[in-house]
Amino acid sequence: MIARHGIGAAAFAFLGVFGADAAIAESPDCFPFGSWLDNLGPDVDVPLGKVNDLSPRVRFVKLGVLQKGCPNSSAVCQDKAYLVPGDEVVVTGSSGEFVCVSYADRKGRTTYGWFPRAAVTRVEDPGAVRKGDWIGEWRSGPESTIRIAPGARPDAFRIEGDATWGALDPGRVERGGVHIGTLEGETQAEGANLSFGMGENGTLPFNEADDVDCKVQMRRLGSYLLVKDNGMCGGANVTFTGLYRRK
Repeated sequence: MIARHGIGAAAFAFLGVFGADAAIAESPDCFPFGSWLDNLGPDVDVPLGKVNDLSPRVRFVKLGVLQKGCPNSSAVCQDKAYLVPGDEVVVTGSSGEFVCVSYADRKGRTTYGWFPRAAVTRVEDPGAVRKGDWIGEWRSGPESTIRIAPGARPDAFRIEGDATWGALDPGRVERGGVHIGTLEGETQAEGANLSFGMGENGTLPFNEADDVDCKVQMRRLGSYLLVKDNGMCGGANVTFTGLYRRK
């Protein structure tokens, strides 16, 4: 289902429902997907959760910076945004009875915030990733789009992307202050993971690209495309990092 409007940590492991005995990183702060990641390599555990049938509708819980004393189960901490059973989330941290989750709806609109721990169950086996699972146009929020198509070689993908910062600000648009970024490369996936760098002469293996080159890591996880870049893929404040859904 879709999120119903928008509102860090470290890698961790857990079992079944996100119970109190699980080894989840505790933090008083909740951050959106990507902000807590140094990289998105194959060795990094990114937990996928699914809203269970605890309730037909489960509301997000307000961040402490928006409502003093939150998160807690009081009415004052209840947000308007909610999810329903079956919705998938990426879990990025926890605080007591709550987990920090990021969610993207079918239009790529993203929401993050605290969510009742008991309402989320880990997806232990997201399933094998096939080539067709990568193909399509993916969106994250209103300013980032990535298109993945079959490459020139049978085992490769062609990746193109566009991102902006400030395109929703009429003042910036009028004075030409919108910053832009692009992705372009052709590479192979390794299971659910894909990465590459953009050099002066074309695509580079991720580990061979310089720090000043645009470097991107991607992962297919459930219904999502997870993306982490190194902040060098466009103008100031432009990033492809985020949670994407296929259009």
